Amino acid sequence: MSCILIIEDDPDLAELMAITLRSAGHAIELAADGGAALQTLRTITPDAVLLDIMLPDIVGFSLCETLRRRPATARLPILCVSACDEAEARPIALASGANDFLAKPFSPHQLLDRVRKMLTGRHQRAA
Repeated sequence: MSCILIIEDDPDLAELMAITLRSAGHAIELAADGGAALQTLRTITPDAVLLDIMLPDIVGFSLCETLRRRPATARLPILCVSACDEAEARPIALASGANDFLAKPFSPHQLLDRVRKMLTGRHQRAA
C-alpha cells in the first residue's frame, strides 16, 4: 500500500480523489494548501504527491520547485493536477520538477492510471 499526499484546495475534489485512491488500496493524506502540505511533509514521507497548481497560498509550480530542492522530497513522484490550459501549464509543471501533468476534469480511471505509472516508475522525471 502506498501513501499519497493530495494537495488540493477544493474539498469536494480532494475527497473524490481520496475515495478513488483509497478504493485502489492507497493510504491518503490531505492538505488544502501549500503551507499545510509542507507541515505534513515534516511528519510523513509519502510515496507520491498529487499537486494542484492553483492553491490559495502558493502557486503549485513554486511548491513543486521547493519539493525538488529539499533532499527528503527531491525524488518524490509528483503529479500536477490543474484546470489550467494543459498546453500552457504542462510544460511549466514539467520544468518545475513534476513527473507528469493531469488536466481537470479527469476520470477516476485516468487518475488511477497516472498514479500507478508514477508509482511503478513509468513516469520517471528526467535527471
